[in-house]
Amino acid sequence: MKKLTQELILDVTEQLIYEKGMNKTTLNDIAHHLGVSHPALYKHFLNKEELFQTLALRWLEETSRTLFDWEPNSFSIKDNLHDWLWLFVTSKKNLFENDQKMFILYTDYIENNDKLIESHLHKLAKKVSEISGLNMEMGSAIITTFTYFHNPYFAQRWHKTTYQKNFENVYQLICMQLD
Repeated sequence: MKKLTQELILDVTEQLIYEKGMNKTTLNDIAHHLGVSHPALYKHFLNKEELFQTLALRWLEETSRTLFDWEPNSFSIKDNLHDWLWLFVTSKKNLFENDQKMFILYTDYIENNDKLIESHLHKLAKKVSEISGLNMEMGSAIITTFTYFHNPYFAQRWHKTTYQKNFENVYQLICMQLD
């Protein structure tokens, strides 16, 4: 039997959530699948909510890593901001297209957790601020402006042929403010 670790618990929980959904996955299911008693999970997580939050954060961090590690490759602030925003929105789109079920499960959970979504939006706004030289308030406004391209609510529309054209049009509006 493998040693019970947080990572192992998260991996098994993710597998069960994929099979059953978040609402139907219980701590008893997780413990049973791991071959441990239910109380053994409490050595690693306070409760089911903390376990699910940790799992959602892990997914968010893994899927956002390229966004936050991205480095400018041009001397042009406009080009750099454009490239990063395009990477941002296409990474969300690709996540949705590659595994809709998990994308929907995680994003629904995250969108319904104010603390998680505020933290993520803050990190995104900070990255925009770093790239553009604008303050955090403006960074946040830019992220908000691109809501259509990254908010899961609109995911079913991301396959439209006008997606990139719409992105470019919105970006041109932003560029007017950067001059």
